[in-house]
Amino acid sequence: MKLYITRDSVAAGDDFDAPHVRNATTPDDADVSQIVAACLAASPLPTIAGGHATWALSSGVPLALIAQQWASPKLISQIPPNHKHLDHSGGTLRLHFTYFEQQSPDAVFSVLERLRLHAE
Repeated sequence: MKLYITRDSVAAGDDFDAPHVRNATTPDDADVSQIVAACLAASPLPTIAGGHATWALSSGVPLALIAQQWASPKLISQIPPNHKHLDHSGGTLRLHFTYFEQQSPDAVFSVLERLRLHAE
């Protein structure tokens, strides 16, 4: 599966190549954790002084939270079991890293885990 990955900028000097497009591939049957790992490998996230940058990876819905101070990403529990429900275009899965600056990763995770983008 082809991945198209973008990310927010962390500072004005980081804007020179925004939206920081990267491409990667994963097996077609990759699960969300494998997709997250492929995105991080293809698009390493900038670190910031102080060591507390918080990022969310999404594809139509939040998939994972990444915190500079955490050893590994946390998957959001509301992930669709089948990635066919994510943001696909022309055979490519589109993903974006949103920068939450130095917000508490636990607080951001709590909000994203409760977030509903569609009525039930």
